[in-house]
Amino acid sequence: MSELKKSSSRVRSVTFAPLDREAFCAQLTFYRAVALPLAAPDLPTAAEECTPPPAPAESRSGRSYPLTFRIPMTELRLEDGHASGSYTDWFGTVPYRIANPWLRKEFHPIRTYFARHLRRSTVEVKADLWFNEADEPVIRRARSPQIDRIDDKTIAVLRARTLRDLIRTEPVDQRLFTREDLMANYAADDPVRALRPVTDGGEELLKEILGTLDVRNAPQLAYLAEHHERGQPLRFALTPRFGFLFFVRGNELHHYLLELLDSHATYVWSLPRDSGTLADHLQRVTQEVQHLNALGRSNYRRSNTFPYLFWTVRHEHIGSSFVDGFPRWKARVEEGLL
Repeated sequence: MSELKKSSSRVRSVTFAPLDREAFCAQLTFYRAVALPLAAPDLPTAAEECTPPPAPAESRSGRSYPLTFRIPMTELRLEDGHASGSYTDWFGTVPYRIANPWLRKEFHPIRTYFARHLRRSTVEVKADLWFNEADEPVIRRARSPQIDRIDDKTIAVLRARTLRDLIRTEPVDQRLFTREDLMANYAADDPVRALRPVTDGGEELLKEILGTLDVRNAPQLAYLAEHHERGQPLRFALTPRFGFLFFVRGNELHHYLLELLDSHATYVWSLPRDSGTLADHLQRVTQEVQHLNALGRSNYRRSNTFPYLFWTVRHEHIGSSFVDGFPRWKARVEEGLL
């Protein structure tokens, strides 16, 4: 007979399976029913079974334990380069960070938008629980496969989804807008606003439009963007359709060129450089754009009262597969940008 092995630790509890009374009695050769209790004694509760006995105090300093948990996306805080949160368990409440170089603090108000894109409301977090020299818990090396899926490609897809909403903005009036003015129409938790860089002066938005949408006059827009004076913010027009007002400083004139998406012509206002400051000229051109939108393009051209030079360049053969009208458009524009 083999030697019995001793248990390495004390047995904390023993639980028996339910007893089938009839089957049990059938196995007995003799029994008295009154001697068998009709009710089983109270068994320990689940809490009592799981409660460990008091253990002697010992330091956990330097020890590390694997940790896995799930947390709702809404309980995370999205910041520059990481998502942060806190986790509570037997060791208390401990903060943690999940690194992600694509995250920005501007994304925090739209974290539920990311959750919908990921098709789940919670994220899984794997980390190491470590105790420092003071025996305090620290969560290190936190990572999440769901947070890792938020990258430059994901953000580009989400931006593309909101781009059409942006260029279809309901105009509040017929003024020109800066990028800040345009985004002020959206709440902080609107993806149209949150997904776009706060440092963008309008150039990135134009690149996004040209790279995402099928715009008929894309070559004209790209050319004007290349010649727009650096340091001057792009202005946006919302009526009669979305477009841009570019500024080119010529040797003799200040030129303001209005190019609307999928339009048939470029509208240009040219003012002598010595006739006022840039602010004066912009204010005057803004008024002209308002008149243009109020009267319509044909009526504006017929009743034009602009005291300086106003001229247009048509987009000939635009969209044609046989004739490229861009070189002729470019030549005419360059002739006028003195």
